[in-house]
Amino acid sequence: MLLNGPPVLSEEATATIGPVSTTREVREWSLVLSSMEIAHAVRERYPGYVILVAGRDEARAREGIRLYEAENRNWPPPRVRERLPHARSLAAPLVMAMFVLFYAVTGPASDTSHWFAQGTAVSELILRGQVWRAVTALTLHADTVHIVGNALSGTIFLSALNRRLGDGRGPFVFVLGGSLGNLMNALWYHAGHMSIGASTAVFAAVGTLAATQVSIDRSATPRPWLQRMAPVVGGVALLGMLGASPHTDLLAHLFGLVAGLFLGAVLHFTGAMSRGRSLAAQAAFAVSTALLVAGSWWLALVRAA
Repeated sequence: MLLNGPPVLSEEATATIGPVSTTREVREWSLVLSSMEIAHAVRERYPGYVILVAGRDEARAREGIRLYEAENRNWPPPRVRERLPHARSLAAPLVMAMFVLFYAVTGPASDTSHWFAQGTAVSELILRGQVWRAVTALTLHADTVHIVGNALSGTIFLSALNRRLGDGRGPFVFVLGGSLGNLMNALWYHAGHMSIGASTAVFAAVGTLAATQVSIDRSATPRPWLQRMAPVVGGVALLGMLGASPHTDLLAHLFGLVAGLFLGAVLHFTGAMSRGRSLAAQAAFAVSTALLVAGSWWLALVRAA
């Protein structure tokens, strides 16, 4: 028995309040009675606990507990969840399915492959003006494991990005961020470096999600910095995990993340997060994405002809 107030409380002279089902609730009620200087005792009684008070204090005790419960009925207040402006859709898996279908056309990396000869992000060629390689390289993959891994991670992060930006603007930022990441990678290496794969775009999506979280926080319940930085921490953790492989282009992933952070910051500071949500705008971005990829491959193949 937990005892509060006088050491002895005669049961015959007491009133019973309860039962109370949880220890948390009985502790709170006990604190309320203690603050009111009402002598009481807590006893276990199936299915929980009861509080014993002197008969003369019963009415005052019940009223004090009632007022406490009324005051704290909605505490703590529920946290407003992130208000995403766009509904879930199949756009992201469909986009990544197109990457898989394109892999079925190009096949795995090969020295004799015309696709890889003309589409790989070769740093010195990009710096000489073949900037389309920064885009085409995103659509090329070394082997089945490479494309499956990027298709799965791309579906996850592009889906989240589409919920923020829409099914047209999301893929556009995905491809644009990955392309900028490849351009930065070429600037870093200058020569002697080749890169392929959509993972740079995946990390660009992670970076954009992290940067645009600021805009989401301004329209919902403010979050502590630890929660705001969670996407960045997750992206860096993913970067470290994928960077464990000797075949991984770690810097391309890092530059993709940086490019995404930059694009997300632009969206935030220009107020674009709250614009461009119409169906027409999303369709325009979707067409622009298709033209960016198709046009880049057209330039790559025409250049080789």
